[in-house]
Amino acid sequence: MNTNELSVLSLNCWGLNIVSKKRRFRLRAIADAISTCDYDIVTLQELWMWEDFDYLKQQTQSMLPYAKYFYSGALGSGLAILSRFPIVSTSYFRYSLAGRPLKVFHGDFYVGKGCGSACIEHPDIGILEVFTTHLHAGYGNSDEYEGHRVSESWELAHLLRASAAQGRHVIATGDFNSIPTSYNYQLLKAHAFMTDSWLEIHQDDLALNDPDEPPKDIVQQLGITCDSPMNTWTKREKLKQQPYSTTVGDRLDYIFYRKVPQLSCIHSSVVMTEHIPGTQMSYSDHFGVHSIFSVTGDPPALTDSAQHVKATQLAHPSFTRIELSMLQEILDLFKRDQVATRRTASGLLVLFVLLVVGVIVVFGVFIGLPVEKHSSKMMVNTLGGLAVIAMAAIATICLIVGFVFGRTEQRALRQFVLEVDTLMDGMRGNRFKSTVLQPSEPSSSDTDTLLHLER
Repeated sequence: MNTNELSVLSLNCWGLNIVSKKRRFRLRAIADAISTCDYDIVTLQELWMWEDFDYLKQQTQSMLPYAKYFYSGALGSGLAILSRFPIVSTSYFRYSLAGRPLKVFHGDFYVGKGCGSACIEHPDIGILEVFTTHLHAGYGNSDEYEGHRVSESWELAHLLRASAAQGRHVIATGDFNSIPTSYNYQLLKAHAFMTDSWLEIHQDDLALNDPDEPPKDIVQQLGITCDSPMNTWTKREKLKQQPYSTTVGDRLDYIFYRKVPQLSCIHSSVVMTEHIPGTQMSYSDHFGVHSIFSVTGDPPALTDSAQHVKATQLAHPSFTRIELSMLQEILDLFKRDQVATRRTASGLLVLFVLLVVGVIVVFGVFIGLPVEKHSSKMMVNTLGGLAVIAMAAIATICLIVGFVFGRTEQRALRQFVLEVDTLMDGMRGNRFKSTVLQPSEPSSSDTDTLLHLER
């Protein structure tokens, strides 16, 4: 074990029960693979089944003795963190907006999506808070959940800022379901002041990318973690996102960190791209991200202090690098979602009223209808009774979802509008305005390179 380096892995395991193909076999193969590597911290997403987590703990007990699973929702968060160093505290923050109850087959609402964090006692740098999350998926060409995902990123950015403001070292990992040009990515970099570890290492390589190179090389050069043709579970006819190049895939999984003199990234790569030994199947429908950080207990003298953001600066709510124009776009997105949510909730309440009227009509027509033959009357009464029960059940669901969840979603969006608007007002009169730092990294990203690839 080299305490001067910190090795971190993040992987979406695709561990859904029944839905995920070859789940038990693959999850055991993932656990076996992790146990043979020298990781210091492992963060996992979509680890839904307790038996899979239990097997993982058994296989990694000698190298990662500290393991925590995060509980949330009706089906569990699917998030876990394993560590070589002691975990002294854990917490789970459930996002305010994360799916809709009527979208049963999407499932996000029922898992209580959020962010799990673990404070790890590192022998050299002290408390390191590690976050792991799985933001809402897009589901199809029309991304109806973009507002939900942006709100999740907004809340996560504030969690990361709060942790850093306490003087903690911060690492944020997971499946963000977001490409590098998304609002979500920019919120984490420009508002949470996090550094993309992979991009930091590979920024100079992006301009050298050749779209005609083999998929294996493109995966490493562009950091592709999802929808790659190299992955045996990729469905070309139904991609998770809409990539700029359908023949390449997208980068959706990240390891962000707060760059300070004591913690800096020295290596980052896409891992677990090979097939499970003895098979022709990938470990998961995502590839993993592996980053290695240089760790030093004594911070070196800074040659350019402007490259690092102080914790005291992060404590000021209006201190940010995000542009006002982008905040305005996010504000407009939340407002559009407010209108759409209000329309959906109103539609469900109207349907509730119609169903109640329908129940009364059906009850009056079918139950009170005189029928001469006894057998015919029994059949009519039975059908009428079933119709009443069905309409009453649907009406109840419409009332609960339309009124309770609908109003909850509307108020959550209203709160996000208020928060963004407040930040914009604060930025306009920010006392830090003259000292706001310029980004320490180039503004281009790997997605900019994808823009030049053939669709």
